[in-house]
Formats: sequence, structure tokens, C-alpha cells
Amino acid sequence: MSDTDIRVVTGPANYFSFPGAIDRLSDFYMPEQLDKALWIYGERALVAAQDYLPDAFSASQARRVLFKAHCSETEVQRIADIGGGDRQVVIGIGGGAVLDTAKVVARRLGLPVVAVPTIAATCAAWTPLSVWYNDEGQALRYEIFNDANHLVLIEPRIILAAPKEYLLAGIGDTLAKWYEAVVLSPQPETLPLTVQLGLNTALTIRDVLLSQSEAALQALADNQLTQSFLNVLDAIIAGSGLVGGLGDRYTRIAAAHSVHNGLTALPQTDAFLHGTKVAYGILVQSALLSQPEVVRQLKALYRVLDLPVSLAELNVDIHDEKQIARLIERTLQKGESIHLLPGYPDAKQLRLALEFVERK
Repeated sequence: MSDTDIRVVTGPANYFSFPGAIDRLSDFYMPEQLDKALWIYGERALVAAQDYLPDAFSASQARRVLFKAHCSETEVQRIADIGGGDRQVVIGIGGGAVLDTAKVVARRLGLPVVAVPTIAATCAAWTPLSVWYNDEGQALRYEIFNDANHLVLIEPRIILAAPKEYLLAGIGDTLAKWYEAVVLSPQPETLPLTVQLGLNTALTIRDVLLSQSEAALQALADNQLTQSFLNVLDAIIAGSGLVGGLGDRYTRIAAAHSVHNGLTALPQTDAFLHGTKVAYGILVQSALLSQPEVVRQLKALYRVLDLPVSLAELNVDIHDEKQIARLIERTLQKGESIHLLPGYPDAKQLRLALEFVERK
């Protein structure tokens, strides 16, 4: 395989995002198929989505499984065992961990997967990829699937009613698409056109988030389905997933996600969502790349939006040598995407970058 051989999976086979979208489920699956559905859901997600779910959710032969923990081997196997061998479709209702688990379970059972996101914190509904964790919640690895997700059904009224921190996390995670992709593709003119299209998409959604995130958060506070809210929602779920689907390894993850993974080694950060920690990781990556203006620009935006601009805001003490050593060690673990940065940052450089973010 050459350096420019890439696999393009632009997105799910079908994507619907508008009030009433969940009703399209019956356009793709017959009643007898939905009677044999395996529904996987989070407890709070089910409460949020209950009023919008079709009657098929309550079918007597359907199997409904409450997701309990992380997308871990233990949880995946538990749910796959409940599914058994006679299901027709897997339908996930919830956030990223639920949907990642539903995607893995569907592949194990050889079934199509339907994603019904109840928050806009990640692009999990769109992307044929799952993030694996251990039972303690520490990030382990990514698994990219050979096939696209079959159906994504977004009911924006559900997401409008979700807590603010989920939308904030989605904004943080999606901003990283541009800042990480541009590192991975420093000479895009030498790469396939699809990579360039991915970069252009990343730039477009970055600009949407920089200019419309504040208005989208205000719409959420006002419980109003405004165009800014819908734009940010689709930027997070569709735009973010499309970037990686077009550019493959040239538009996926770099240092910001490694910093997130490093933070998962500190239990006190468990209270913060994936995208919130990734948002902080963009600051550290920008410091590693000697981009003080980017750090300043993003910190100004983060303060308006209420994203973290320091380790202290993630319950981490920059002066606690044991904590910082653990963070640095996990961030620089062998195989982590931070090593894709120019110069292959070492522990000293990472420590300096952490300190720079704290000061600026």
C-alpha cells in the first residue's frame, strides 16, 4: 500500500436530521424485522427519546437492553449474548458510548445498525468506528469497521432538550477536526483529492463553530430550534464524521486526542466528557506546534462558551508532579497519535506545552 492509498467511507448509508426523523425507521425495516430488533439504550437517553420512539420499541418480541458502563469487551459481550442469534437489526439510542457499543454488537451479530443519537457530543452516530475502553473507563484503542452504518435518525428536539455540557463537548470534539487534520496533511496538494475535500470540510465546520456556537448554545438555553442550532448539530454529527470519511488517516486524530487519552489516566477527570477534554487537548497541541495566536484565539472563545482553558478546570493540579507525570506518560504512550506531530514531542516538550497553556 502506498502512502496515498486511502479508504473513503463518506458516511452512513442513510442520514436524516429533522423533526420527525425517527418515523423514517419504518421506511427501511418491515414490522416483522422491527419485531426482532435489539434495542440498546442509556437510561437517561430513553427518558429523553421516549416520546419520539415508534411503537416497534415496545414490540413483544423485541429485546431491549439497558447499557450499563463503557464500550468495553465485558459490556459488548454481555449485550451480544442477550441479542442471541435471531435478531434482525440493532438500534442504539443514546450518546457516544451507547452508539459505539451498538456498532460493535451489530458487527458481531452480523446485523445492520441504526443510530438514534440523543446528544450531539460526538460524531459517533455517523462514523463506522468505535472507541474501546476498559471496565474502569480508560481509553484503549479505536476500531474502524469495514462497512458503513446503515441508518442515522436525528430528532433535533431531543438534542435541544439535552444538557448544555453535551453540546459543548460536541463543539470541542468537532473543532479538533480542523486543528488535527491540518497537522496530518501539511502538503494536501500531494495527497488524493478526497483528502483535500476532507480538509475543506474541516475548515467549513470550524468556521461554523467559531461563528455560530455561541448562538447555538443560546438557542438551547431558550429551547428554540434555530438555524444556528441545527447547523452546529449537523456540523458535529455529519460534518465531523465526513472529514474522517473523506481523508481517512490524513484527517483523523493527532495530539489533541492523545491529550484526552492522557487525561483518562487521572480518575478526577472522569466527570468531564470526551469532547471537553479534547477541546483542552487542542490548546496543548497548538502550544506544541508553537502557535501562540491559536492558543489565545481559542482560549478567548472557550471562555465565552465555557470550555476549559486550564488543567485546574479539569480538576488537575499543574503543580502535582505525580499527576502530571501520569498524564504525560499516558499521552506519550507508544502508538498514540501525538507522535504524528512534527518533531515527535517528548516528555519535556509536553510539560512545557502544558505550562504554556496555563500561563496564556
